[in-house]
Amino acid sequence: MKRFVLAVALLSVFSLGMKAQENPIAEISRQPGWCTIFHKWGFIGDSLCSGEHEYIRADGGRGYNDNYAYSWGQRMVAAIGGATGDNYSQGGETAKGWIDHFWENPCNRNADVDAKSDPKQAYIIALGENDINTGIAAGDASKDIDKDDYTKNADTFIGHYAGIIQRIKSIQPKARFFVVTMPLDTRDIKKPFNAQIRRMPEIFDNVYLMDLEKYGPDYFAKDFSSRYFVMGHMNAAGYQWTAWMFMTYIDWIIEHNMEDFADVAFVR
Repeated sequence: MKRFVLAVALLSVFSLGMKAQENPIAEISRQPGWCTIFHKWGFIGDSLCSGEHEYIRADGGRGYNDNYAYSWGQRMVAAIGGATGDNYSQGGETAKGWIDHFWENPCNRNADVDAKSDPKQAYIIALGENDINTGIAAGDASKDIDKDDYTKNADTFIGHYAGIIQRIKSIQPKARFFVVTMPLDTRDIKKPFNAQIRRMPEIFDNVYLMDLEKYGPDYFAKDFSSRYFVMGHMNAAGYQWTAWMFMTYIDWIIEHNMEDFADVAFVR
């Protein structure tokens, strides 16, 4: 009986170890790892991509400031050393809005930066949080994407989201993309949107999934939010921690797909 109990205990430990190994961010590293092979980065997203900080104004209302220097993207390139990165992001942004504000007619709070002007080697796309509140349908990636003409994509979240990838591919065909699902939430409305984001690596080459809904922390847990949030947005430590998390995840992706990244030095 003792041998059986010991065997079960060892099996449980082994299983837990395997589960930890399957989770790319089970242990967060503060080092950039293989992220260093990319020297030019683009960060596509909304307020949480922009280092947005919330504060109380003199009149008692809430103020919002896109503090790009504190964004997880800028903390990533600082950690990598020698790398550069542009924030194609602003508070309140949606997938549909991004196409207008950063691509077609650049007009945005980040000095009207134009995503077409300086193609990058790697892009992280973290969108969706605002889309779920606009009433737009999540859509169906198998029906809503015209791979030959992105202007014919459906007017759905994933139609526009895929259109972002397609537009960037039109100027940088070999760029690598890391698409991010929205973190775990009590609202089921996120689930169909995240399900469509997960389809992107199936449809496009050089696209890799960072699944925060599955592996990320509970952003609403008191111990996490009290440490890393001020009101509805992260604080400086929260954005730095997110940079570490993203670098850990990307390092894991590259380590497990080394052959896919052999030519990144030629992506210019």
